[in-house]
Amino acid sequence: MHIVKLNITGKEVGSEEFFEFTNYYFQSLYGTKQIINEEWQYEPIDNGLSLNLFCPEKDSYSEKNSTIYGIKWKKRIEGELKCKFDFRYMGLDPEFGKTIIPKKRDFLILKTARFSPIIEGSSLNQIPLYKIPYTHHDGECYNDINFWENNYERVEGLWFNGIVGERWAQNQLQNHDSDLSKQGIDCCKKIEEVTQIPTYYFLFNYRAWGQKKDKERKCPRCGNDWLIDGSTFNDFYAFKCDDCRLISELSSNR
Repeated sequence: MHIVKLNITGKEVGSEEFFEFTNYYFQSLYGTKQIINEEWQYEPIDNGLSLNLFCPEKDSYSEKNSTIYGIKWKKRIEGELKCKFDFRYMGLDPEFGKTIIPKKRDFLILKTARFSPIIEGSSLNQIPLYKIPYTHHDGECYNDINFWENNYERVEGLWFNGIVGERWAQNQLQNHDSDLSKQGIDCCKKIEEVTQIPTYYFLFNYRAWGQKKDKERKCPRCGNDWLIDGSTFNDFYAFKCDDCRLISELSSNR
């Protein structure tokens, strides 16, 4: 992951409109995974403000990777507010290190992950959304994936905290016909349509039974065998149905 320092200068920096426009701008960059920090902290500099952007590539933030919305908000900040952008490359983030974005893509998996919900199935490396064609039918963006990802993270958080809505949340996460899964599967269909790459939906699996019984499970949609021979609890996925485009993990190491 690369750190890019952005300095924004101009008389309107710090105004109400400035923070409104920049908020929309950075949200647009985050929605394409041009940056992975969902929150940003400003630091004062001469005649402006500075902040760090965390980018999958050195130039992830550039307009060539932006949607029409990201470009629009940047131009409004520059044009209407007369602000100047100065991007300065700082180096690799010491926590994340170098990000590998695979060029060869055997198949894709939709699953929430460290910075992007699209994972290359063989290497298990993540692919920023701006690396695939737009998926949302109402515009040049990835709002369908963004909406699903937001829902998934909130449901997952509800399950993890327990007590309130835990059973409902677990059902949403691991059943292929839940509202959350249907939303994700629709995203997978669209991703496969625009990329021409097989795209699988990842089903969460947390059941109170041993591994022997877990391995006997069939694909929940078609009922066919889907266990990958030799799979262990440590594997990212252990079940894969090519017909239904579903993928899942082992629930137990016992």
